[in-house]
Amino acid sequence: MHNRLLVIESTEVLRSKLRDALSEHHEVYILESVDGIREKIEEIQPALILLDFHLRDDSALEVCRAIRREFADRQIQLLVMGHELNESQRLEMFAAGADNVIDKSIGRLELIAKIDVLMRLHSALMRATTAERKLEGYSRELERIVENRSMAIQSTQDIAVFALAKLADSRDTETGEHLVRMRAYSQMIAEQLRISGPYQDSIDDVFLQDLFRSSPLHDIGKVGISDAILLKPGKLTAEEFNAMKQHVRIGAETLQEAARSSPSGSFFHMAAEIARYHHERWDGCGYLEGLKGAEIPLAARIVSVADVFDALSSKRVYKDAMSTDEARALIREGSGNHFDPAIVSAFDETFDKIEAFSAEQHSVVRFLDANSGLTANYHWGKHLIAPELGGENAVVINDGSPSIGLIIKWLESVGMHVRTCGEYEAAKQLLREECPMVVISDWGQSQAAEMFCRWIREERLPRYVYTMVLADRGTLADPTLAYRLGIDDVISHTISREELLSRINSASRVIELENHLRTVERNDPLTGLATLRYLNDQLKREWVRARNYHLPISCIVIDIDDFSEINQDYGVEAGDLVLQQLAKTITEQSRQIDYLCRLDSDRLLLVLPECAEVNAYRVAMRIEMLVDKMVVEVHGHQINCSVSMGVAQRNNDVPNLEALIDNAEIALKAAKSSGKRHVVCLGSFQQSFGVIDTDDQVRDRLEHLAASEIMTSPILAIEQSDTIATATQFLVKEGLNSAPVVDQQGVLVGIISEKDIMQAFRRPEGRSTLVSAVMRSEVVRFDESAPAIHVYEYLSQAAIRRVVVVKDDRPVGVISRGNCLRWVHQLDVEVGLGDPSKLADVLDSGIMESATLSQIREMIKGMEHGPATSSVDRFSF
Repeated sequence: MHNRLLVIESTEVLRSKLRDALSEHHEVYILESVDGIREKIEEIQPALILLDFHLRDDSALEVCRAIRREFADRQIQLLVMGHELNESQRLEMFAAGADNVIDKSIGRLELIAKIDVLMRLHSALMRATTAERKLEGYSRELERIVENRSMAIQSTQDIAVFALAKLADSRDTETGEHLVRMRAYSQMIAEQLRISGPYQDSIDDVFLQDLFRSSPLHDIGKVGISDAILLKPGKLTAEEFNAMKQHVRIGAETLQEAARSSPSGSFFHMAAEIARYHHERWDGCGYLEGLKGAEIPLAARIVSVADVFDALSSKRVYKDAMSTDEARALIREGSGNHFDPAIVSAFDETFDKIEAFSAEQHSVVRFLDANSGLTANYHWGKHLIAPELGGENAVVINDGSPSIGLIIKWLESVGMHVRTCGEYEAAKQLLREECPMVVISDWGQSQAAEMFCRWIREERLPRYVYTMVLADRGTLADPTLAYRLGIDDVISHTISREELLSRINSASRVIELENHLRTVERNDPLTGLATLRYLNDQLKREWVRARNYHLPISCIVIDIDDFSEINQDYGVEAGDLVLQQLAKTITEQSRQIDYLCRLDSDRLLLVLPECAEVNAYRVAMRIEMLVDKMVVEVHGHQINCSVSMGVAQRNNDVPNLEALIDNAEIALKAAKSSGKRHVVCLGSFQQSFGVIDTDDQVRDRLEHLAASEIMTSPILAIEQSDTIATATQFLVKEGLNSAPVVDQQGVLVGIISEKDIMQAFRRPEGRSTLVSAVMRSEVVRFDESAPAIHVYEYLSQAAIRRVVVVKDDRPVGVISRGNCLRWVHQLDVEVGLGDPSKLADVLDSGIMESATLSQIREMIKGMEHGPATSSVDRFSF
C-alpha cells in the first residue's frame, strides 16, 4: 500500500527531484511553503512530512513544533532536510520533534531506505494503540461468554482468538465500540423473537449463545479492504463499492475455514452465514447472492437490522449520527423490502431497551480528539527532554578505534552501564545475560558485524535491543543493506556527543513500543500472568531437565467454582476482579521456580518443577485455604469464592507436558463432579475411585462441620523465647514428642520436636539455646472455621498425622487422624473393633502400620482397664 507523503520544499529543482524519486513507492503531495499546511494535513492525512529547513522567515522550527502540538495523535513522521546544517541546528530540530535530520546531498537509495524505516515506525505507532484495545477487547469478550469449559469449546476459543487477533491490524478505530453495541442489539432482538413471533421454535439457548459469539465477526472480512476505500470520508464510487462488497466473501471464507478446523462448528458456521448474508435484503435486492425472504439465514436477518440501526445512529467518517428516533423510522420504512417484517416488529417491541443501551454506550468517551489537549498512548512529547539514561545498559563492540573509545566515554558520562567486548561471540553471551538497551558496533570490513546484527533480530531476547552501527560511505557502500538486516540506525564516526545522545533519546520510543507489543503478546491482559504459549519453551526445558535428571514435576489446574454465577449475579467486572485477585493470591504464595499462567476463562495452570504429587497436593490445599479467606468487594458487595483443583505428576507413562496437563484436567473433572472445594490427585484417583464417590459417607458427615467442632483442645505450647532446657522439661513432663511454638502475643510461629532438641544438644551451650533458633517455622495449620472435610482430605494423603487449628493465628486445638475417625462410625462396622474412639487412640499412637488386627484389638482391650487419657492430645509430626 502506498503511503501519503507531504513534501514542503522551497526549491523548484529539489521539489521535482523528490517527486520523481518518491512517486514510484508513495503518494506524494507538494507544497512550496507552509501556507495552508494545516488544511492540507487535514485533507490528505499524511504519514510523513518531508520538511525543508531553509523555509522563509526560518519557520521550519515553528512548523515542526506546531505539527507535534496540533496533530500529536496522528503519529506523523517528520523528516527534515537541510544543506550543511551545523550540530546546533540539527539538535534544535530533534528537540522540536523531528524524527530525523538529513542533508540535501543524500543519495536517492538512502533517502528511500530512511523513509521506509520511518514508515514502518509510523505503521507500528498507529497500530499499537488500537492493537492493545482490540486484543484485550476481543479476547475478554470471548472469555466472558464461555460457559462450557469442555475441550471442544476450548479449541473453538483458541481458533476464534487467533482469527480475531489478525483483525487487530484493522484500521477502523470505530469497530470495537460498534461491535459491542451491535451484538447487544442483536441479542435483544433475538430474545424478543423467542418470546413472540413466528421464529419461537427456531431460537433456543444454543442459538442465542452462538449469535452472541458470532455476531461481532460479521465484518471481519473488512481486513481485506484497502484503507483508501474503508476509510474514505466521502461517498464511494461504483468501482469502490464493488470492491467493498467483497468483504462479505472474505469474511465468510475465513470463518468457514475456521469452522472446518473446529471440533464444535456451530458457532463458526453461524458466523460464516452472518458474514456472507447480512447485506442481503428481504426483497432480494441485496448482495452478494441476491437471496430473498426466508432464504436468508435467520441470524443474518437479525444482525442486518442491528447493524443498520447502529450505523444510522452512530457517527462515522463519512456522516454524522442520526437520532435514535430517526433511525427507528428508517428501519420501519425498510420493513418488507429491506428487512424481515417479523424482525422489525421485534425490534419495535424491544426498542426501549435498545435506546437505553445506545444512550449509555454513546455517553462514554472512549477516543479523544487531538483538540482535547490530550494525546494518544504513544506520542513524541514524552521524549522531548533529554532522557534519564542513568542505570541503562549498553554493549559496545570495542575494536580499539578512537571513535568507539569516545562513544564509551560519552555513554558512561551520563550514567549508563557500558559493557565492552572485543569479539562478537562474547557479545552474544552478554546480550543473553543482560539484554541491554542499545548495542553499538563498528561496521568494519568483514561480514562479522552483518552476521551479528542478523543474530540479534533472530534470537528471542527478553527485550528489544536497539542496534546502531558506525559506518561511513567508504565502509558501507549501500546503506539500505543495514536497514534490511534490522539495524535501527547508522551513525558516522564523526558524530558528536550531543547528537549521539539525542539519537538514543529518539530510539527510546522504538524500544518502548517494541517492548510494549511484546508484553501484549506474552502476558494475559486481564491478570498480567504469562500466557501458556509464551511459557511453552521454558516449560519444555523444565520437562527435559526433569526427564534427564529423574526429577519430579507436577502441575495443578485451578478452576473457580460457579464463576458464571458470579458474572450473572454481580456482572463481568466482578468476575474479572475475582480472577485478578486469585492470580495475585497464588503468585504471592508460589516459589520463584514455579510457573503460573492462565489457561482460559476462569482456569489457571500452576506448574511445579521438582515437586512430587503429594507436595503439589499440599500446595493445592494451601491455595484452597487462602482462597477461602479471599474477599473481593464490588459496588458494596463482598464476594467470596472457592476453587476446585486437579493435580498430576510426571511419570514414565506421560510423554510430554501437554499430556501432563491433560491428566491434571482429568483429575479436575473428577473434583468438579464431587462438588465445590475439591482437590483430586490423579494418582489417588486412579488407585481408589471411592475418593470421589458422590455417595462419599465421609463427606456427608464432615462437609458441614468446621474444624473447631472436631478438634481436641486445649493445646499446650512453648514460647519461642524459652530455652532448649525448658522445652525439654515441658515435653518430658507432658509426655509429648513435639509442641507448637508461639511468640509473646501467643501467635503460632513454628513447631519443635524431640529430634530438633536432640540436634540442639550436640551444639556448644545447647541447653541455653533459644527455641526460636532451632524450631521449624513451617507448620501445617487450619483456621478453626475451615471445613472439617478439608482437614480430613489433607490428613488422609499427607505424611503427618496431626495439624494445628488456629484462630487469628493463635493455636486453639489440634486435629489428628483419630479426631477424624471418631466422626466416621462406618469404619468401626467394617473392621469390627468396638468403640471407635479406642480405634482413634490406637491410630494416634502411630503403630497401626506395623500391628496386626488381633494386636490392635488387644491394645484396645487394654485401654478399657488403663488410665484415662489426657484432655491434651499428643502432638506428633
